[in-house]
Amino acid sequence: MLLKNKKLLLGLIILIIIIIAFSFIISQQKRKIVSRTDTGCLGENEIVTYKIIKKEDKVSMADIIISDKKYNKEKYRFRIELPIPEHYHPLELHKCHVYAVRSFNYDYKIRKSLPDYRAEIWKYDYRGQGEGIVMIAKDPLGNLKDYKYFFSTDFRVDPQEKFIVLIRSYPQEEDYALIIKDLKTKEDVFTLLANSISQEYPNIVGVFDLLKWSDDSRYFWASISEGAYVNGYLRIDTQNWKTEIFQAPDGAMGGSDLNINTGYLTIQPGQIWTGFSDIEEELKEKYRKEGKKSSLYIYNLFTKEK
Repeated sequence: MLLKNKKLLLGLIILIIIIIAFSFIISQQKRKIVSRTDTGCLGENEIVTYKIIKKEDKVSMADIIISDKKYNKEKYRFRIELPIPEHYHPLELHKCHVYAVRSFNYDYKIRKSLPDYRAEIWKYDYRGQGEGIVMIAKDPLGNLKDYKYFFSTDFRVDPQEKFIVLIRSYPQEEDYALIIKDLKTKEDVFTLLANSISQEYPNIVGVFDLLKWSDDSRYFWASISEGAYVNGYLRIDTQNWKTEIFQAPDGAMGGSDLNINTGYLTIQPGQIWTGFSDIEEELKEKYRKEGKKSSLYIYNLFTKEK
């Protein structure tokens, strides 16, 4: 009888231990879920990637995939619309949000906007909940007569998710400018007109190309180019909103690589760009036969040392 009671007691203790352990695991899982639900941000042990899903004659999608950082094992995913998946910069992934362009009321079969068409930049938290933050364009009647264009589809959000950089209007317009908005208030906090640059630097003309934010969100870099040729670089300081303008050296092209921390830039002087790949290949072959050579340099925008 005593042995039987001891076995029952031991079994009861084991059962209690199992229940406590199971409850602890469940509570930890709930704690993690509640944490993500509360903030919508990535957890410390999570990483995010994306996969574009292209669809013919339909709006394309992107799967946002959240994985365990240590084991690289997928934990969950959600899907967002991505109307221009072929864009060189289709979306941005940050600590608390995904940023992407989204359009409404557009017929992808006939490539035509419908009544109440609009395109916006949206942000999604990591619960998959999204909202529009910037209006890019709209066409209330869908007939192009009342079409209004505000910003290009290119944008950059800083690492701390304080600001978003946009390009306003068209290059030939007087109001063509680089704009920085406060992501909370949606107000413009900085405007740089292209005309104001060309007035002071006549050789620096062209279109804005958005480049990179510094890791601490203090500086933003952009360039101004004509075709493949880069004419100048600019750095905006968000602490005082001052802009530094750098004349691009000979050999700065769209494919040049800029280290925004050191100011070092790869250049290849004497490059020729025609806009036609066949002609460029013919020129390359001609130069090879003539024995012409090209050299790759590192140029420092701050010191102007090559």
